[in-house]
Amino acid sequence: MKKFLLVACGAAFSIGVSAQTVLNENFNALTLGNLATDATGSLPGQGGFYIYGGVGSDYQVAALDAAHGNSLKIKSGAGYDDLDNSSNVRFAFKSITTTATAGNNILKGTLDIYTGPATGAGKIQCAMYDAAGAGIVGINYDYSTKTISGMGRLTPAGSTARFYSIGLGSATYAANTWVSVSFTYNKTTGAYSWTYPEGTFNFTNATNPGYSVSTGLVPAELDFVSSTDEGNTVANEAFVDNVNVMYGNSATLGTADVSVSAKAPVSVYPNPVSDVLTIKAEAKINKVEIFDMSGRKINVDINNDKVNVGGLNAGSYIINIETKDGKTTEKFIKK
Repeated sequence: MKKFLLVACGAAFSIGVSAQTVLNENFNALTLGNLATDATGSLPGQGGFYIYGGVGSDYQVAALDAAHGNSLKIKSGAGYDDLDNSSNVRFAFKSITTTATAGNNILKGTLDIYTGPATGAGKIQCAMYDAAGAGIVGINYDYSTKTISGMGRLTPAGSTARFYSIGLGSATYAANTWVSVSFTYNKTTGAYSWTYPEGTFNFTNATNPGYSVSTGLVPAELDFVSSTDEGNTVANEAFVDNVNVMYGNSATLGTADVSVSAKAPVSVYPNPVSDVLTIKAEAKINKVEIFDMSGRKINVDINNDKVNVGGLNAGSYIINIETKDGKTTEKFIKK
C-alpha cells in the first residue's frame, strides 16, 4: 500500500490528438468473490486492484442486477473512532501509469455509484491522488445526508492546499439507487467540473477568488474508499461500476472547458465545535437551518455567519446553508 492511502479525509482543439484511456473497468471480466485477499495492500488481486483495511470479504465482485452485471461492492467497518478511525475505512486502489500526451490537458472520470442501504454515517468515494499522496479530484456519496459532493484540491486565501469536499446542490438520493456521476480536472488551468443527475458544477480561479486551484497535477492512483463518520454503528455497503478514466481535450472528450462557476464552496468550522460555528461562504448567506440526525429541526441563535451551538447536546448535526448559488448540506460535531 502506498503511504498516502491514509490521507483523508481551455485547451484548444488539437488536430490528430486522440483521447487516452487511463482506466476502464466494468468488473464483468472478473470472477465473483473477493476482489483481493491481502488486506494490507501489499499483493494485487483481480484486475490489478489492491485492498487495504478490514478483510478480503469486505471487497466483493458481486452481481447486483442484470443491467450492471458484475460490480464492486465495498463494506465499511461498523463503527467510528474520532482518535483513529483507520480500522473502519476500506480502500480498493489501483496505480495509474498512463501519461497524458501533448494536447490532452483534461482528466475525466465517469462511474456509477449504488447508494446501498444508506443507514449509517460515512461516505463512498472515488478519488485520484498524486505520487505524493495529495488528492487531485474525485466525487463522493454521503450515506447520512444522502447527497453527492465533488472533491478537489483548493487553497483558501492565506492558507494551505487541502482536498475539499464541495457540495453539489441539495438533491438527495434514495437508498439502493444507481447514480451516474463524473468529474474533470483541467491540468492547464486547474479548473474542475462535477456532473451529477441534476446538472454540472464548475469551479475556476477566476470566479471563486477566495480559493485558488492548482495546475499540472498528475494522478498516480485511483481509490475507491468507504469511510465512516461520527455516530456510525453499521457496516455501510455501496457498489461502484462502469468506471472510465481518460485523458483528452474538450473536443475528444465531448466536454467544454471549465470556464464558469455554478457556485462557490461553503464550509463550516471549527468542526468539531464547542460554542460558535462559523460559516465560510463567498456568496451572501440567505438562510441557515440546523437538524439533528433524526431530521428534527433545532432552534439556535444565528447571526450572519455565526451559529451559536453552545446549548446543543454533544453529537452530530446537519446544517443546511442557502445562498444565491443554492443550498449546501454539511455535517458537524458538537463537542
